[in-house]
Amino acid sequence: MSTRTAVARALAAGTFLVAAGCASADVASEAASGATSGITSEDGRPAPLSWRGYERFPSLYFAAEPSGPFSAEQLRRIARFELAIIEFRMGQFADEFDGGRWAGGDLQGLMNAQVERIKAVAGPDMPVLTYLNAKWAGTMFAHQRRILADQDLFLPDPRHCEGFIEYPLDVGETGLTSPLDRCRWDFRRADTRAAFVEMVERAAAGPADGIFLDNGHSVACDGEGELSRLSSAERESFMRGQHVAYREAFTTLRRLGRRPVLSTTVGFARYGAQVPFEDACPLPEEDLLAELDGVPFTRNNEFWMWNLGELASTQMLNTLEESRRGVPIIVHVPYFPEDDGCLEGCFGVDGQRVRFTEQEFLEFTAAAFLVVMSPGSYFGFSDMQAEPEGGGWFDESWDFHPLYDAIVTGAPVGPVRVSEDGMRFARTFERGMVTVDVGRGTAELDLSGDP
Repeated sequence: MSTRTAVARALAAGTFLVAAGCASADVASEAASGATSGITSEDGRPAPLSWRGYERFPSLYFAAEPSGPFSAEQLRRIARFELAIIEFRMGQFADEFDGGRWAGGDLQGLMNAQVERIKAVAGPDMPVLTYLNAKWAGTMFAHQRRILADQDLFLPDPRHCEGFIEYPLDVGETGLTSPLDRCRWDFRRADTRAAFVEMVERAAAGPADGIFLDNGHSVACDGEGELSRLSSAERESFMRGQHVAYREAFTTLRRLGRRPVLSTTVGFARYGAQVPFEDACPLPEEDLLAELDGVPFTRNNEFWMWNLGELASTQMLNTLEESRRGVPIIVHVPYFPEDDGCLEGCFGVDGQRVRFTEQEFLEFTAAAFLVVMSPGSYFGFSDMQAEPEGGGWFDESWDFHPLYDAIVTGAPVGPVRVSEDGMRFARTFERGMVTVDVGRGTAELDLSGDP
């Protein structure tokens, strides 16, 4: 399997260096047998997210069915993935013309029911997670509605809260309005952190194997001031409070045998923010990991491979550093077919536009993922323009691609190699080699050998 241009010639020319941020083959091979990510809970039990990524490509499903419960056909397709996360628009339109309530007013209950239905088809060992937002509290289930009543827990800035409060209880037919106008957690407050941890614990009481926490640092890293009017110093205090809340919430999840996944755009100090629109983080990723030292979690990389060149290189190098530090990663690749790959076009280091078909972009980004993959990592890929309302998060955007069944790497052999300019990456596995050039948007997967 190969995309348009191989970069093996660069290997032969000796232009690659050993990546300083890559876990060694010995560390990576600990999970080669495929049971778990290697992280255990305090009582010695394995982490709940099973992983066999060197034997079977670790594909991710992360979507919702807005009309209600998943169909039997959808369940069979979801069961083919290695990890499923149920997105928050589950059942968005199920009650649209009757009660007018999103998921009948109980999103958590609907998500929990889908966890059980997926496991009934896929088997009990398939990891399934449910969704919570780490930025705002809505009215998607009863406990959140009670929390919102205490408006002092939230930032005194109502911008971008209209609809976040009413919409889950009103999908456009009831005319419901709320007297409340604050919804963004103010993590500087101890009582806010306590309420947040209680909400996470209640969500974890269901059958899911873990909780996906979205928008981890959206407010703290909001340099354009779209989500708050906090000064830089205030955002730093806010971000430190967030990290304390995450430590307490993740410790609670660990005690319950649940896995936390934190979706964030923050990066290490040497690389910076991982997307160009949340790029004013007052603290780097080192501060997050210092606060969470000893508390296992998985980091989600949203908008991974958002474009080529420096951004793609930064994302890959940052992810390699996370792998070196033992942080499992999830990546979601957004594909924009109307733009031939990236939103508003993919551009390489020479400024030339690179156009991808869906299969080409899938192969290119899957190859990039294999370079940075470590035990516990998963890869998601969705069509962001498959339908107008879901923005890439409704079920129809998440296909199970034949490529997922075709990729078998075996354990990694030796470290990742990175070119001096940080644009070309190469990795050898038991079954062959993967090479990627993020400056030109090219890659090669040669995994035809036997382990």
